[in-house]
Amino acid sequence: MKIAVNNGILIDPKNKIFEKMNLLIENGKIKELSFDKLFGDQELDCQGLYISPGFIDIHMHEDPIKNGKIKINIFEKMLKMGVTTAIGGNCGIGPNNIKEYLDTVEKGNLVNFGLFLPHSILREYIGANDRYENLESKDIEKMYQYGKKLIKENDLFGISFGIEYVPGIDFNELVTLSGLGKNRIISAHLRNDGSDVFEALEEFLEVGNYVKAHLQISHIGSMAGYGQMDKFLSILKEKRDKGINVSCDCYPYAAFSTHIGSAVFDNDYIQKHEMEYNCLEIMEGKYKGQRCTEELFNILRKKIPDTLVTGHMMLEKDIETALKDSNTIIISDGILGSEGNGHPRAAGTFPRFISKYVRDKKIMSLYEGIEKITSHPAEILKLNKGSLGIGDDADITIFSLEEMEDKATFADSTLSPTGIKYVIINGETALKDGKVINSKLGKTVKYPKL
Repeated sequence: MKIAVNNGILIDPKNKIFEKMNLLIENGKIKELSFDKLFGDQELDCQGLYISPGFIDIHMHEDPIKNGKIKINIFEKMLKMGVTTAIGGNCGIGPNNIKEYLDTVEKGNLVNFGLFLPHSILREYIGANDRYENLESKDIEKMYQYGKKLIKENDLFGISFGIEYVPGIDFNELVTLSGLGKNRIISAHLRNDGSDVFEALEEFLEVGNYVKAHLQISHIGSMAGYGQMDKFLSILKEKRDKGINVSCDCYPYAAFSTHIGSAVFDNDYIQKHEMEYNCLEIMEGKYKGQRCTEELFNILRKKIPDTLVTGHMMLEKDIETALKDSNTIIISDGILGSEGNGHPRAAGTFPRFISKYVRDKKIMSLYEGIEKITSHPAEILKLNKGSLGIGDDADITIFSLEEMEDKATFADSTLSPTGIKYVIINGETALKDGKVINSKLGKTVKYPKL
């Protein structure tokens, strides 16, 4: 199968290409680049469109699997946003049945997919169900050995922690299990946010003095987006200058989302942030669309703790500062509840980033913006993706910059974006004009063998 993509403007930051050029796809790879018209079994006329490497989402939350099938399906949201590769197991949360999950994806999925080792399944393995429990060294060693087996058998990208979700993680547990990410990636949702974020940042960065790995700090907008961003990024620059291999990611919204029963809301979180309960919007269930009262907050915490809520608390100026930073990549942190609802970031992140922040606000060039969602995350993941060089994987997103808009809102978080004209995955067309035409092209992606 040969696909010729003609008349579009090629954007490939890795190979420093930003000009009108044609490309040919054959057997799942980029076969040829040319200024002359190319011919294939299928020919796409992309006049007025941009041809980009497929977008890569290094931080999303995969749907559960049941009876060999993936429920809900956040992967459809990913594809319609132009994402061709997504990475799950983030914030220390993910499937216990890792092999079954990846085998299911390998049979055919909407997008390519890979996993971090979620820290939480290691605690579940030894029966440590109290999130505030400090573990003994013997139990941490059991977790380490189990995690080592899982990473080796499944070629996982490293390990992910949700330290704020499991406050019982002490430094011994953190640094010992971080060893599972040696020469790979160690990703973390930090222990605290807001005014307490700097101590939490120092704790995680200390891991870099013990383990050689890439440190990835998750969704910094929800960690330092309350007036701390400039100082936060300044500290990171100092650490990088001293040799710590660290970067971070951010979604383009000034509101976070999590389950109301999580440890995030323990210990008077609302009061500590000097906010009111009505800053929390309920995203699913009987009370969907309502703002919390103290009474409703406590009812949901006690009776329906898995309810997703959104916290309208972050500062827009901090989000823009984070997005502009050269060491920040763009992620969705997308998660859907049991009814398929959630924060609009699950359906709108990448079109929103390009349309609002790149095209309209012009906080960076289109070339720089595309780098943050293609070659930069691919470099972190060490994948043969995120670029359009000869021999690269043919994962491609073709879009109209003029028509690009995210439509998902907090009231209706499921609406699909506009402007995504084609998505090609592994050399075949998966989406055309916003409609899925082949849902089985995605495969598992694995960390390259060392």
